[in-house]
Amino acid sequence: MSSLGRPGVGRRSISSQHLTSNDVSSYAPPSSSSTTDLRPLPQSFAPLASFDQAQAIPFDKSILTIPHKKDMMTIKAIIVGAGIGGLCLALMMELAGIEYEILERMTSQEPHRGTGVALGPPVLRLFEQMGLLDQIEAMSKPMTGLTTMDKDRRKTGRLEATDSTRYGYPYRLLHRHELTTLLRSRVPASHIHHSKLVTEIHQNPNGASVKCADGSTYYGDIIVGADGADSLVRERMLTALKEQNKLPEADLEPTHYEQHCIGGLSPKLKVEEFPVVGERSSEFRVQTAKDDAASLWYIPLPGNRVAWHFFIHNATPKVKHHPYSHSHGNLDRHSGSQPYVSSHSKTSSSSNLSSSSSMGGANSKINLDWLTPVYDLERPDLQELLNSPCCIGPGTVRDFVSRTPRADISSIDISDRIYKTWYSGRIVLLGDACHSTYLMGGQGALQAILDGVCLVNLLHDMEYNSPPELAKAFKKYHAKRYPVIKGAKDDSTTLEKLFHDKGFMAGVMRKMLFNTMWTLSLANDKYNNNRPQLSFLNFVEDRGTSKANRQKVSARLLRNRTYALSV
Repeated sequence: MSSLGRPGVGRRSISSQHLTSNDVSSYAPPSSSSTTDLRPLPQSFAPLASFDQAQAIPFDKSILTIPHKKDMMTIKAIIVGAGIGGLCLALMMELAGIEYEILERMTSQEPHRGTGVALGPPVLRLFEQMGLLDQIEAMSKPMTGLTTMDKDRRKTGRLEATDSTRYGYPYRLLHRHELTTLLRSRVPASHIHHSKLVTEIHQNPNGASVKCADGSTYYGDIIVGADGADSLVRERMLTALKEQNKLPEADLEPTHYEQHCIGGLSPKLKVEEFPVVGERSSEFRVQTAKDDAASLWYIPLPGNRVAWHFFIHNATPKVKHHPYSHSHGNLDRHSGSQPYVSSHSKTSSSSNLSSSSSMGGANSKINLDWLTPVYDLERPDLQELLNSPCCIGPGTVRDFVSRTPRADISSIDISDRIYKTWYSGRIVLLGDACHSTYLMGGQGALQAILDGVCLVNLLHDMEYNSPPELAKAFKKYHAKRYPVIKGAKDDSTTLEKLFHDKGFMAGVMRKMLFNTMWTLSLANDKYNNNRPQLSFLNFVEDRGTSKANRQKVSARLLRNRTYALSV
């Protein structure tokens, strides 16, 4: 990857149909004097570069030794988290010519748990632009719809999947581990560092650093927290803001976990016993029981395997108190609250940094990732479903679930929360680190990828990597993505209530939804027409009859084009 100036800028071609003379004439090349006051400042003048001069911090001399620092046009990102969101972000940065390192707390030797993932038109057009669509199609099945059934295997309703001709692509279902493996294969191995548990984060006007539990330190211009719903980056960022009395009231609240998900992936099944695995497409089956606040989702995947999830609504939510929560108690405060520094003592696990409580008795422990196997299938609120006939094959649901080795069954607790604060200084959050939704909506991975598109497009178009320019980019990122995430959260919450609420009105709502298809079509247009691409690459043809939202070409490409024409 080139390291001269802003790598990648000016070397990507773009179709002339996206550029007009008016577009080109509206930009002028930056003057040489515009960078005079943006160079790194000596220690005695460091406060002048702070966002808030009244709370300017002492200059951190260690930042002066950043090896990558060449000029004010380069950007290097430290991405914390190598999940789907972090890996996709790295690939997009690779295409944009942005330097990056990925820090992953896992060792890469953990078992491959987790189940299925759904990718739809909002990201499939992007994957085609990035050259990944063929591989994704080869390892996935198109989704045809969702059929609901009662505990006696009687059909109670059906939702038709989105029409591929309307949006250009069908929804596709694949195993999460296979998608992660594909993304990881496109990222140079030298850029991914495993067993890197973040313990300290430092930032000042000249750069940022991340220290890990093993004593290693990584330097960059920005830190991206893509480390999931239990984000360590978010914890450190918000704790520092709380110490400065800058944290919004909504972010001071503890996290409530109202949904519990138990899932697994079946071994290879015989088509004679389970005909659904032999179908070229995938139809969701959702089975519900009258008295259980739970539903079982069957998702046929390639390889004659079925991903399955129990979604359970916790009537009494589990609660986690964070260091930045109102009720966390006394916090260890460092001397002198500083707007650019967040520093915490070394820790061996994230559990040391927070506490949890619940009225849930034996099930009060909060599971925050898929890596720990759990054995809570004997909980009372699952027994009616487990004893019901399996709706995709012989025997009971319990017989079907027992085909999956118990060590491969795991669970996770889900919160339905959007944080108000997504960035601070040189730190910015992505995906579940700043917004988490119920899993049954299928929004998590998809929205993290869309976060990455927006963020990379804005970073690519920055003129300089100074704190004011970063602040502008992060503010635009939040402004563009927050309304979309709010809509996705509302949809996921509605879906959760649809399947798990009990009573007469809940039944009426289910009947209305399953029999009023035109309302779904309107909602799908608003959601699926958001099909963004990387603004600095050739746009992929929009093949949908319902056209994607209009997107502008990279402002940097236009500036470079203007400069070339003027020369």
